[in-house]
Amino acid sequence: MLPNIGDYFVVKTNGLAGLLIRLGTGSKWNHAGIYIGDGKIVEARPVGVTISKLDKYDKNPILWNTVVDNLNTDQGQKIADRAKGFVGDSYGFWSIINIGFKILFLGLFPNLKRAENEKSVICSQLVAWSYSVGGIKLSKKQHALVSPKDLAERLIEK
Repeated sequence: MLPNIGDYFVVKTNGLAGLLIRLGTGSKWNHAGIYIGDGKIVEARPVGVTISKLDKYDKNPILWNTVVDNLNTDQGQKIADRAKGFVGDSYGFWSIINIGFKILFLGLFPNLKRAENEKSVICSQLVAWSYSVGGIKLSKKQHALVSPKDLAERLIEK
């Protein structure tokens, strides 16, 4: 069953970067993206924000928000359109550094000003910013500090 347009997902991927994110956040989940229809997703990866085929994650554990937010068609389209607006933007390496410092220093490290920038995003920021245009705030945190763990926890808790 395919998700609805605008639904977000969290996934456990393979590789060193995914492992480090899972270890650093204490989560099973390390990546997130948004379904935009026709079997395609928008995701932020180290190469930048791209449109990919959803089936690339067929062999990975994946969790969808399909029922949690129960988006109406208009919301879903707004979210998908906003996500597509990120395509071509760069990856938010400063955000990764910022989140890493927050984890290492138990949140006592001040936010890096460069981390809150909508032209350079990580996967979970892309989801948080896209959902905000659909009228849904996914976390109490600033978008720059939202992690895949935060996105997964709101799905698991509901």
